[in-house]
Amino acid sequence: MLTKTAYMVATAHLDTVWRWTIADTVEKFIPDTLSKNFDLIEKYPNYIFNFEGAYRYELIEEYYPRAFDQIRRYVKTNRWNPAGSEYENGDVNIPSPEAITRNILLGNNYFYEKFKKKSKDIFLPDCFGFGAQLPQIINDAGLLGFSTQKLSWGSAYPIPFDLGMWVGADGNEIGASFNAKSYRYKLDGDVRADLSIIDGINKAYIETNMKLPWVNHLYGTGDWGGSPTEDSVKNVDESVRANKDNKLFQVISARSDKVFTKLKRYNNGANGVFIPRYKGDMLMTNHGAGCYTSRTQSKRLDYQSEQIAHSAEFTCSFASLCGTYDYPKENLNKAWKRSIKHQFHDDITGTSLMEVYNDAWDDYYSSIAQFKGELTSSLQAISRNMDTSWVPENAVAVSVSNPTQYRRRESVEAKIKLNVNTPFVKVIDKQKKEVPSQIINKTGKHFEIVFQADVPSFAIHIYAIVPSEEQCQIKTDLKISGHTLENSKYRIIFNKNGDLAFLLDKELNKQLITSPIKLAMLHDTGSLAYPSWELRKEDIDKDAYCYANTPKFEIIENGPARIAIKITREAEYSTVTQIVSLYPDSKVIRFDNEIDWRTRRTLLKAVFPLASSNYVAKYDSGLGYTQRENNSEKLYEVPAQKWADITDKSGNFGVSILTDCKHGWDKPNDNTLRLTCIHTPVGAFTKETRQDLQDLGRNCFSFGIFGHEGDIENGTNRESMVFARKLITCEVKKQSEKGEFSQVASLLKLSHDNIVIRAVKISEYDKDALIVRLNNATAIEQKNAALSVYREFEEVDEVNTSEEFIRKHTPAEKKTIRVSLKPFETMTLKIKFAKAPECKFNNTYSPMRLNYNVKAFTNYKNMKYNILQGGGYSLPIDLISKNIKVNGIDFYIPHGNSKGKTPRFDAVACRGQKIRLDGKYNQIYILAGAVSEEDIVATFKIDRKEYKVNFKSMTAPYSKWDMYGLNQTAHTDDKTTFGYEFTHLHHPEGNIVKKARIYLYSLNVKNKKTLRFPDNNKLVIFAMSSAQKEEFTNLAENVIDVVEDNYDFGKIPPIDKITDKTEAITIRAGKIQDQRNGGKGKGFLRDNIITNIIRSYTKSEW
Repeated sequence: MLTKTAYMVATAHLDTVWRWTIADTVEKFIPDTLSKNFDLIEKYPNYIFNFEGAYRYELIEEYYPRAFDQIRRYVKTNRWNPAGSEYENGDVNIPSPEAITRNILLGNNYFYEKFKKKSKDIFLPDCFGFGAQLPQIINDAGLLGFSTQKLSWGSAYPIPFDLGMWVGADGNEIGASFNAKSYRYKLDGDVRADLSIIDGINKAYIETNMKLPWVNHLYGTGDWGGSPTEDSVKNVDESVRANKDNKLFQVISARSDKVFTKLKRYNNGANGVFIPRYKGDMLMTNHGAGCYTSRTQSKRLDYQSEQIAHSAEFTCSFASLCGTYDYPKENLNKAWKRSIKHQFHDDITGTSLMEVYNDAWDDYYSSIAQFKGELTSSLQAISRNMDTSWVPENAVAVSVSNPTQYRRRESVEAKIKLNVNTPFVKVIDKQKKEVPSQIINKTGKHFEIVFQADVPSFAIHIYAIVPSEEQCQIKTDLKISGHTLENSKYRIIFNKNGDLAFLLDKELNKQLITSPIKLAMLHDTGSLAYPSWELRKEDIDKDAYCYANTPKFEIIENGPARIAIKITREAEYSTVTQIVSLYPDSKVIRFDNEIDWRTRRTLLKAVFPLASSNYVAKYDSGLGYTQRENNSEKLYEVPAQKWADITDKSGNFGVSILTDCKHGWDKPNDNTLRLTCIHTPVGAFTKETRQDLQDLGRNCFSFGIFGHEGDIENGTNRESMVFARKLITCEVKKQSEKGEFSQVASLLKLSHDNIVIRAVKISEYDKDALIVRLNNATAIEQKNAALSVYREFEEVDEVNTSEEFIRKHTPAEKKTIRVSLKPFETMTLKIKFAKAPECKFNNTYSPMRLNYNVKAFTNYKNMKYNILQGGGYSLPIDLISKNIKVNGIDFYIPHGNSKGKTPRFDAVACRGQKIRLDGKYNQIYILAGAVSEEDIVATFKIDRKEYKVNFKSMTAPYSKWDMYGLNQTAHTDDKTTFGYEFTHLHHPEGNIVKKARIYLYSLNVKNKKTLRFPDNNKLVIFAMSSAQKEEFTNLAENVIDVVEDNYDFGKIPPIDKITDKTEAITIRAGKIQDQRNGGKGKGFLRDNIITNIIRSYTKSEW
């Protein structure tokens, strides 16, 4: 028997946001955490403090640099542990595994950069359940273990052990501390005599065959940081000092990953130690079940941000390897971080203040815009190296990029402007072959069209949109009538209620549904204590009280490239609009939904009664799938990534339901899947959160239906990836010279459809190496797959997802790499190329020196003397480098001389100044912004012609969405180009926890002589750069949901008082009080938890 050992992990869990804002965290909770723990470290020599989340360290570095330097010293002496490996200790059910992987990569890279140490664990004490894919994600990153205490709040499964091994779907395993006890635990005396410690040791005896009597035990505080009580720290310190007299019972003041480094030694049965193992989900029964859906716009934006991130990484990687674009690692990582910080477990889950979601949505929109900027610029760079010389004179060149491994022949949208008047357009390829197309809107020379593109794996294909005297005459397999759509695979018919009532899969010769697909409304009584968090089985089990009905049908598209019916219905007080579409030979029926939600205390579910029947369904895990049975008392709402599937028990066929941004599902019987779309509970939680009003307003999401032969291996992975990751259309500039590629350029391709490429990016550590992440998304071994790249490589390594070397990969030669993957296995390849020569078609950018006339940038010494143009702030010079790149364009920011003397002026306030051009420039790029609360429209004058430009406010939100609780309606911006962000501002009295952004504007000045600035000193120009070549790049479609500004909530119908629930309220309130007394909910800052619960149920309004 090994020595009894108690690993005591001191922590102060800090929610960066929840019932407070990030400003509260910066101004109150972080200083409190620092001062208390610094004192304890100095006083108790055995004290080690564990603090998770690199984002928190970034905040400390940014706002409290001296304290950050002190942390560096404590880390070096092993007194302070940067715990948990992640950038933000986020939810693990809603974000994709790839997003969690980036969270780890960015977090540990930050820890190594600042402290020369990396964590070896995932530390998630407060997340709301954990899917079966998590141990694989952790192991793939090269980490050793995982710990939590949250399962004590109501695990849907018996907690299998306190300390053991958690096995992933791929068979690999990590150490797991499933019951690490409360992070608010306090110690009253000798650790060896503590009852919780003794119980843990005794349980470990039993679980490990009396061989490994260890306990991993938290103590400390949360959710707002701070420190453990001094008594607890003193007791642990004294217990550690007593180790010399207690050889058989050691107390370790431990790093959070310490126990896992020790556990690794016995993982293979060394010394006869039996370590318990568990494989599968560790989800919660109800605490977190509502989080899969709450605050729908956060889920929507998180999805949109990640998908455009992958598209941008593909095109930037391709352009970089071709020598046409410098890979913008810093900019892409900033955009990833800005999104990942909102995957925090009290943010993306929908449980925080309304004000928190305004900040989150602003950040998501900013990240999307930043990714979009790099995407469009890298597409332009690649297109310069392609052949566009064949595009006719009056035509527009449009590139279509495919950010997936699958060859795609599908319809895409494009918005373009021709330079001639024409009644129609047609779309051709280089061989002058016309493809199916149709016009969906025309205003003068502006066209919105749909056309069918054919794009290989990870490729860009150039098409030409040319003037035409007649519309496209190509015939395809599409047919449409009043209530019917049809292509080569499906025939679908809607009934008089607007429900899809007949669904024939012609390839399978099967009806895929047993009754109509409905949108059902259920009463959402919900949890009294945790409204957004929880769903009640009693509510889910009841029949719907209302369905969407009274439809209005409208055929909105009827052409050779796409057919679509728009169905508008009422659902009690809400309005449901669905656009159902098919394109030629499409395998998926697509439903694009916009719901004007005005119904309170209601759960909206899409109900799919399928012809396939099975007690078990498969749910997409992002690395394969997890099988779960029908609803039970312990598990009745479950998470999934992008699809759920019922394959008939005969094994002959199945139906997959695909989704873009919805994650909550249930399965009430053998043949029904239900997708949770909106969750608006009764309870408000607090008046600052108003969870009883969440998601009132506009809700956008999509789902699709895919029928398949056999099991999910026959197309579900392909179709779900294609459904989620759109083809991107981009208008590009034509050129007369031919580049390296013809009209099609493909980076790579893969021979096996069920090996999914999860990521394509340039290595964090080698700009000439491509990272390709492969995942066998099935339970069937995939053998001898061929991964082919566009040019010969030098070598191939297998690395973990943290991009650390594992082994050389063979076989690999010239342009082809052979791989075989076990069921659900992930493999990350690092493909090293020779440095590409610079492309001769590249543009050249020259930063311009300006006649500066105002002071915009300050440091800590001179911030007290400067305010930028009456805006109430100045910009921190330490947050921006002297030379920066934005979308591949070089800019210069005045920093002063080598002796540290700052310039008197460093920006230009617009006062009608004139710049002489003398025909020397073709394009000018400007980084600028409006020092005002609102945007300002101003006029540049180029020679004698005026050009109006909308200068965006530097401090206003990039975009915002409907928030009924704040009487706020959406304003979306898909046009302004993101430039640079300052994450805090300077003020004469100190730092301001507020963001400011400057934006990128472009002016065509070819052959022009003069440029005159606007005459408005609230408009500030920070940098300008000239381009050698004239450029034009613009995405030809929207990447966010663009909505009208004139939306009116109208009158949300009042709700009735629920006075018949007095007994239930009293009982539940008593339970909450018991939980507080027992430590479960103890300590969180709530004005009065019991009163708030009762208010939610007995008052119609606050």
